[in-house]
Amino acid sequence: MMQLETPGGEIIRRIAVLEDDDDIRELIGLYLKRDSMEPVLFASPVTFLAWLDIQKIPPNLLILDLMMPELSGADVIKAVRKRPSCDNMPIVVCSAKAAESDVILTLGLGADTYVRKPFNPHELVAQVGAMLRRAQAGPATSQQRAMTAGAISIDPGRKTASVGGKTIDLTPAEYHILTMLVQRKGSVVSREDLLRAIGETDAVERVIDVHITSIRRKLSYAAHLLRTSRSFGYYIEEDE
Repeated sequence: MMQLETPGGEIIRRIAVLEDDDDIRELIGLYLKRDSMEPVLFASPVTFLAWLDIQKIPPNLLILDLMMPELSGADVIKAVRKRPSCDNMPIVVCSAKAAESDVILTLGLGADTYVRKPFNPHELVAQVGAMLRRAQAGPATSQQRAMTAGAISIDPGRKTASVGGKTIDLTPAEYHILTMLVQRKGSVVSREDLLRAIGETDAVERVIDVHITSIRRKLSYAAHLLRTSRSFGYYIEEDE
């Protein structure tokens, strides 16, 4: 993803916040500013999407609510993911909807993580910072060679995954999960370790199961390589 920079060459961490509750929106913006981020605040989904369409460089991350006027948060996620420039933009959902079905639906649409309201603003900003550091990691070094497992290939420099040479469209969270599994191919990786890989130490383990389901669908004919170790976690096995 392209980055905005100051005249001095420092990266501007621009965070879009889409929240119709004035107090919550301003609170998130305040804490982001305290952590040297640049919040861009929106109360209207329609206004946000119109703004997004005229940006040469998209924001580094989006925080949004699910229950909003005009369009739901789910509709916004679908609209954002249809924009090629936003394929790899991390999306954080903050919502009072606590049902597991809401979490599953939201992550399945392309969100990277789900934070339930009420939330601790310090923890939210720390999580955003961790997601940005992963997304903004530098180019590949000699230790970041392409990794393979059967037909699956991971390119750490480009932060892309492919199956049989064809790039697959993963969200940032899905990319980090698949990368860890390929790195440790042949070994079971616990859900706890996978949660840490996406900066979700406090999330329910079901979040990983939802991401795994989505990854398997995108792996197509190579999906059989991603296996479940019941009650323990997941692992990638070399193609036989």
